[in-house]
Amino acid sequence: MSDFGAEHSFRQCGQRLKEHYGFELNATAVRDATLQQAARAVTQLEAHYRENFRVLPKTGPEYIVAQADGTMICTVPEGRKRTQARPREWKEMRLSAARAHGRVDTTYAAGFLTVEETGRRWGHCARDAGWSLNARLHVVADGADWIRRQCQEAFGDQAELLIDFFHVSEYLAAAAESCRPQAPRRWLHTQQQRLRRGAADKVLASLAADLEPATVPDEEAPVRSAHGYLSRRRPYLDYPKALARELPIGSGLIESGHKHVLQARLKKPGSAWLSHNAHALAQLRIIRANQLWESFWQDRKAA
Repeated sequence: MSDFGAEHSFRQCGQRLKEHYGFELNATAVRDATLQQAARAVTQLEAHYRENFRVLPKTGPEYIVAQADGTMICTVPEGRKRTQARPREWKEMRLSAARAHGRVDTTYAAGFLTVEETGRRWGHCARDAGWSLNARLHVVADGADWIRRQCQEAFGDQAELLIDFFHVSEYLAAAAESCRPQAPRRWLHTQQQRLRRGAADKVLASLAADLEPATVPDEEAPVRSAHGYLSRRRPYLDYPKALARELPIGSGLIESGHKHVLQARLKKPGSAWLSHNAHALAQLRIIRANQLWESFWQDRKAA
């Protein structure tokens, strides 16, 4: 039942049970049973995260690809009757992921967490993915300061941060109409090629030549925005090194995780969650995504 509840809306679960097993339960019963197991998932994972993730084996994969990002989940406050309209608030749920380079299995962690909690769980993801004393962490991110800080905090000198190529491209695409209005797509392609071959300084020079006057508001200055974004992140634009090592330059790993780990269940049309229920259900889906489903139920039988 909780398997269905972790995947489908609680109302749909009753229909699934009838299709597969010949009996039907109402949505409230399915909800209560699923959230009971979700609470158990919270307890189990929190015990795991209290361990020291920096105790590493000597050898392992050469590279661990690690990514982190946030997604917005619709929540409602507690305390009102279901018949009363409740104000909705979008809260950021942070997701982290890691996998050994060349492998397809990925380890995730997620929840309504502080930045520091996210960093610690990110470290556990990397360790569970095979992080060792001889490994390098290849971190691809959108440039958010909290990700950069937690990358340094969790992984230290073993990590190399790279700004997501496609995120940079979005800034450049916005600037292209001002820099080369007669051929914006060609200009964008030229800048992308420069980044790929390590000529980030030429990209910055091209942007600098067309900066908007200081009197133009920031929200109306895409060239200035792109120039500022790239110049502040100049040390993290080494795409040639990543390409030479056949490492990713985009954040597809975490974007895919958002869709199939979190959003597929927590962002169904019209859904809104109590914060603690969304957090708990996210832990149940993390256990599924991390291939721990069978051991999760074996632990219950052992208890």
